[in-house]
Amino acid sequence: MLRDHQGTLIRWLFGIGFLGLAYHFATEGYESGNLSRVVGGAGLFLLGFAFLWKTIFHLATRPLLRMVDALFFPGGKLDKPVLNLKLPAYLLNQGRYDEALAEYRKILKHHPDEVEAYEKAIWLLHEIFENPAAAAKLVRRAKKRHLTLDERVVRSVGGRG
Repeated sequence: MLRDHQGTLIRWLFGIGFLGLAYHFATEGYESGNLSRVVGGAGLFLLGFAFLWKTIFHLATRPLLRMVDALFFPGGKLDKPVLNLKLPAYLLNQGRYDEALAEYRKILKHHPDEVEAYEKAIWLLHEIFENPAAAAKLVRRAKKRHLTLDERVVRSVGGRG
């Protein structure tokens, strides 16, 4: 963060410095009729503008970006992703168990009260990955949240675990 501010400050100092030199060279060259000083002033103007471009572009596009955000996110940005149980179910049907478990874990991270995600993740851990300890840990986590899991899932973990 500090490095960004330092970089911006240095760019502004150089940019304004070059614009000042450009003004000095261009006006002095114009008054004296020296074309090389006017051309040099134009070059310094372009160099100063290049140093300030990032900030100028940011300031110029900020209103447009705010308008787009207001159109597509009228209530502001989302705190958490939208719940999507279809993707991990599709991955399960395809036999892509690692990816399905990763998706169920993402769901549990953002939607910790989603019973179906707990049940499917427990089933995957216990039956497919043969990790009853991790499955039992998920069952305990669901019970701490006072969620009602399917008894078959709980019994299968308790029976082998």
